[in-house]
Amino acid sequence: MVKFTAKESSFIKKMPEARVATISSKGWPQVTTVIHVFDGRHIYFAIDYNTVKYKNLLKNKKVALAIDVYKRQPSAVIIQGIAKMFDEGKEFDYALKLLQKRHQYYRANPFKPKEAPIVRVEIKRKSSWGL
Repeated sequence: MVKFTAKESSFIKKMPEARVATISSKGWPQVTTVIHVFDGRHIYFAIDYNTVKYKNLLKNKKVALAIDVYKRQPSAVIIQGIAKMFDEGKEFDYALKLLQKRHQYYRANPFKPKEAPIVRVEIKRKSSWGL
């Protein structure tokens, strides 16, 4: 398990969004912004079935996330990991509750099992700066 410093963990939990890169079946990277939650071990975010990100993750589970801010002092945590998607079950329920607790968007736009998958990122590597 990858260990995070207190500053890294706090930064990830504070930042409202992350940029997620997936890899297409032809090997091209694709980046989108997601709203996420971090439980200290995994990053979770929801996606839709009819997206490029979903299709990419069906073919290649490797992901990278950039959680960053560029102000006077740039700060970032970069994560590489393996994605697993859930659209029902205990892990789905757990992640959905975390997302709803953290983000008004998910409280205002609730969804049920099988309506949208949630991605769990098993973190394999990380780097950070400016924290």
